[in-house]
Amino acid sequence: MKCKLCTENKKLIKRSHIIPDFMYKGLFDKKHFIAPVDIVELKVKKNIPTGFYDSNILCKKCDNQIIGNLESYSSIVLWGGQGKAESYPIIKRKINQLNQKYLHIINIDYTKFKLFLLSIIWRASISKQKFFESVNLGEQEKKIGKMIYDKNPGKSSDYPVGLFVLNENINSPTKMIANPIKIQTGENLSYLFLINRFVINYKIEGSGDIDFYERIKIKEDNTMNVNIFDEKSSQEFIDTYLKQKLRYK
Repeated sequence: MKCKLCTENKKLIKRSHIIPDFMYKGLFDKKHFIAPVDIVELKVKKNIPTGFYDSNILCKKCDNQIIGNLESYSSIVLWGGQGKAESYPIIKRKINQLNQKYLHIINIDYTKFKLFLLSIIWRASISKQKFFESVNLGEQEKKIGKMIYDKNPGKSSDYPVGLFVLNENINSPTKMIANPIKIQTGENLSYLFLINRFVINYKIEGSGDIDFYERIKIKEDNTMNVNIFDEKSSQEFIDTYLKQKLRYK
């Protein structure tokens, strides 16, 4: 069978994660189950173990080495950990002119982290899981897959991608995983992924919102600005994302 990434006829592994384990940090219960939120049916889905995965989509080399290496680096970027200090990002907390908090990140590996973020939407696009059915990259799927396999992130304007972080809220949940959202406006196509307080924003097609993506995207000079939503903004974002207000009782 053909591997979806290298496109070679190889033995495929039985379990390839669509979203890597480390991004579920804090979401698993004592039995290592999570309860994802289905925004289509507006309910919490049945608990699932070890997150979302598909079988027979990737060979061992592509899953463990190519994508696995991107995940190893990105785990430390998002959650910290041990590693050579000079090899990992330096994060500075700042406030912009609108009094909004953000993280200014320098020394981030543009190639590894951008390809890691692209690997998530690429895996969602090839996935058979209903949870990701809104993600369809069309002809861009093959192009992004080749970028990942060739370890070529392209220019920062090629599929620009950025992050937001939601603050935990005492009134409504922010630590969750929900269906990705597709945003199609004319020739412009973008996607939002909500994963455990991280919001990943992808621009796939079109030339709209150039200034916006210029502010949030990871850049070739190995820098990135990550906005931090305060409690009110986080709650408003979740309400908009889910199209429903979820509140703690």
